[in-house]
Amino acid sequence: MWYTLIFTAIIIILIVIKKKKKGASISITGLILPILAILFISGMFFFLAGIVGQSAYAYFFEKKYDAKVVRYQYTDGDSESDAVPIAIVEFKNDQNQTIQKSIGYGASHPIELGKTIKVSYKEGDKYIKNMSFWEQKLIVSLVLVFFFIFTIAIIGITMYALNRDISFIWAIIMGFVIYVVFPGAMLFFIIILSWVMWEYFQGRKDDMPIWALGICSLFVTILIPALIGYCKTLFEKENFMQRNRRSKVIKTKIINLSKKNPK
Repeated sequence: MWYTLIFTAIIIILIVIKKKKKGASISITGLILPILAILFISGMFFFLAGIVGQSAYAYFFEKKYDAKVVRYQYTDGDSESDAVPIAIVEFKNDQNQTIQKSIGYGASHPIELGKTIKVSYKEGDKYIKNMSFWEQKLIVSLVLVFFFIFTIAIIGITMYALNRDISFIWAIIMGFVIYVVFPGAMLFFIIILSWVMWEYFQGRKDDMPIWALGICSLFVTILIPALIGYCKTLFEKENFMQRNRRSKVIKTKIINLSKKNPK
């Protein structure tokens, strides 16, 4: 919280100084929106940075134990959502005491009962830290993606406040959207819709109406060639740009050589 407030205060002060140097008018109402935006972005950045930093520190420096998932604890469901299982693991600490602790979060597809995972734990911790990141792929992926997004945003805000060129930030953002977000979103929907169809044919979702199955099939049929075509277009564009860059380099060398050796 304090990091967020301090960072926001520093950035707002730099922006005010920057505007005063340019002779622009400054009002309190005009600063409300930037303050709220910086508070949100910096708050999310420091929150995610804390998660990533603590996980990285625990993975490399803290004592780790082999823990087995022994049971589930369920959250309180309501009329709009079902109860979500939270894995409870059991392990022995350095004093050879058997400890049962929760991983601290629920998931619709929890870690399997009997599965052994690596955990980090210090005496007095309410929850263990799950160090088997491959067992929580979705959560880890979401945290890393949003941490990357808010890191870019923080860099952009800082450079803008310092009156530096931020054009490369937009290049990074556009590259991320074009090369990661679009193909990733298409692949995500293909996987989800294919999984729904698989569950239907396995008899686990046989109550799904035929029209819904038809829609899933239609979108999968459309998305697969669309993803292939999109990726092909990207690679062809990249190859064209590389050839264009090489031709420019060759032309530059020829021009320089002709200048050095005039007829």
